[in-house]
Order: sequence, then structure tokens, then C-alpha cells
Amino acid sequence: MKKMDEHGYTLLESIFQLLIMALFIHLFLLFFFWKEPIERQYVDYSKMQWELFSAELQQLLTEVSEIQLLNGGKVIHFRNHHGSVDIEQSGTVIRKRVTGDGHIPLLTGVRSVVFSLDATTLTILVTTIDGAVKVRGFAVGFHP
Repeated sequence: MKKMDEHGYTLLESIFQLLIMALFIHLFLLFFFWKEPIERQYVDYSKMQWELFSAELQQLLTEVSEIQLLNGGKVIHFRNHHGSVDIEQSGTVIRKRVTGDGHIPLLTGVRSVVFSLDATTLTILVTTIDGAVKVRGFAVGFHP
């Protein structure tokens, strides 16, 4: 019978496995140190959504040829380089419709919205589903 060369579990193998385990533990801890600041930064989704809505609406209002309020301040109708645009509430969503077609959501979680126009300033008063009231003014850039 031939005797196989079996030396068992060596010290070198155990050090190598310990090194791999330490590397995985460090990566695991780094993940949690990275995750916490990211969660703190995006903890309030509604604020971020409101700011994105405001930025997009301001961009739409930069070069407007005409603007009017319809339905007692519930709908904004204006013309820009995209064509005829309506901003209105549909259910719990403020949506954008271009030339009467489409349903592009701009802001969700809305209970009510009221638009008011004063010369070149459009003011929006939004009440969210959780009862928070948000007000923002937008400059309307008229372009012939």
C-alpha cells in the first residue's frame, strides 16, 4: 500500500483563511459606514420630490408665449416651444399634458392644488395627502 502525503490542516492555511475572513469583515463594516450617510441624505423623499417638481416646472415656464388659469385656478394652460401644455391635478398626481395628450406625472401624493397668477409670477399652493402645505412662486418668462 502506498501512503499518501497527508499533512492535515497547516498553520499557513489557517492564516490564509483568517486573512480572507478579516477582509470580508472589513468590507461588511465599510458597507454600513457608507449606507448610513446615504440614508440620512435621502430620508425625506417628499422634499426631494418637491424640489424636482419645482425645478422642472420652472424650466417649462422659462419661454412662454401665453399663460392662463383655467377651472378656477386648478389648471395652468400655457404655450411654449413644446406646444400647448396643461399642468393639472389628476387624482393624487399633478400631471403635465402636451397638446392635450399624455399623462406625465410631475408630483405625487397631492390632495389639492391651487394656482394663482400675478403678472409674471405663478404661485402654487399644494396640500399633500399627509396635510403638509407647500407654497412656491415661479417666474414666468414671456417670449414672443
